[in-house]
Amino acid sequence: MKKIFYTSIFLYSFIGFGQNTLSFSNDQYSGINGSALSPTTPYFNPNKWDVNIISSDVLFRNDYAYISNQTFFGLLHGNTKNAQPRKGITGKTQSNILDYSTKNFISYNLENDIMGPSFSMKQKINNQTFRLGLFSRLRQQGSVKNLDNYMKFHNDRVLLPSDYSFNSAKTNFMNWNEIGLNISTNLYTTNTQELIIGANIKYLIGLDGAVINSKSPIKLEANYIEVDSIHKKSEIYASDYNIEASYATNYDFDRDKYVYRNRGNGVGIDLGISLVDRRINDELYDFKLSANLLDIGYVNFRGEKHVFYNPGQRVKIKDNPNFDDVEFESIEQYLKVISKEVYDDENKSKVGNKFTIGLPTSLHVSMSKMIRPNQYWNVNWIQRTPIFENSLKRTNVLQTSYSIQNNGIGFGPSVSLYNYEKVTVGSYLRLGPLVIGSDNILPLFIKHNKLNAASIFFALKFYPFWDNEEKRRSREDCDCW
Repeated sequence: MKKIFYTSIFLYSFIGFGQNTLSFSNDQYSGINGSALSPTTPYFNPNKWDVNIISSDVLFRNDYAYISNQTFFGLLHGNTKNAQPRKGITGKTQSNILDYSTKNFISYNLENDIMGPSFSMKQKINNQTFRLGLFSRLRQQGSVKNLDNYMKFHNDRVLLPSDYSFNSAKTNFMNWNEIGLNISTNLYTTNTQELIIGANIKYLIGLDGAVINSKSPIKLEANYIEVDSIHKKSEIYASDYNIEASYATNYDFDRDKYVYRNRGNGVGIDLGISLVDRRINDELYDFKLSANLLDIGYVNFRGEKHVFYNPGQRVKIKDNPNFDDVEFESIEQYLKVISKEVYDDENKSKVGNKFTIGLPTSLHVSMSKMIRPNQYWNVNWIQRTPIFENSLKRTNVLQTSYSIQNNGIGFGPSVSLYNYEKVTVGSYLRLGPLVIGSDNILPLFIKHNKLNAASIFFALKFYPFWDNEEKRRSREDCDCW
């Protein structure tokens, strides 16, 4: 249990990239990058062509592990040490210490989104204006909400209770590729108003996936055996468990390397609609309201599905030589050992080779209002709305930002509220082909007593056949004589 817990928290936490920066997605020049949060966004790019070379964004939040008195960039020095309470080394007493929470319940969320070579272009078809694009993305996401922090006793250096009920919980993780078509067009246009619809149609390639679903509270019993007059040895038994665990991975444990393979397939779609108020004969808009339903879809994986349910059977999970003295070399080996403990048969827990993980479906509503030429006040709201089996859960975000947008440069500060609890300050800068930013910029440079979240975004883009308003007006038909 301890090994699984640490693996899920750290392997899928401190290495990863997250959702496209919301503040940058409101920039008219975000183009194909903004399509991930609103399929209609590329339509508003003033340039006919838009090309993304690569972009990525770090977004991680948790309330279990933290590094004391440190910045995100300070982690690059690599001198972080683990807490050792017995030696007086803790996050409360020293800097740059990896320490842990003693809260009753903990949560974490990881969202990884790397966009590879992608483009969009404006095209007239039968006198109808379309924006067409192709994109490629590598995404990774995992989360757990209100997980019972049984480790709090160890972290607080107190004896484990003799009887404890570990609350039921569910956590999942997926690593997948997306190859998608972006399309948007106007339903109607007047001199002052426009209605735009858009969609992303996505083919999904599952790379890695895992689902752990503890369907009922697990009874944990701790027995203590005196080693001497000072020290005691603890044994922990688990009973009343009903756990379903599924996984598929491209990691080759025999060769100790990651091998890229297709472990599952699926489809997904994003839908969006935008209502725009414009000034007469002016491409800049006064007001834009957009509503989007993102990530409708799922991936069917080929892997292993296990069930551990044996009423009345206790399993010794601590001070058990079958666990403690074994150097596990693969997930398959570990699950076989658990199956042997539960059923006295290492193969009985395996019940299937297929499982499904749903995409992190969410509702995204966005509003932009021109305050003065090229300056906009923006509001974004993302609310997770999972609908499929074992759906991933996106972070809820409420954000407001102010942006200044010109051909060669764009920038703006933002304030975000994550999961309606944590307030963060961010900003972005678009300078020619380079975009950098963060929706949580303070931890990057300012030391935090408990560094437990990160967000950083960058993109490298270019705009072939660079265009601007003056060039576009010069090409218009003239009635002069």
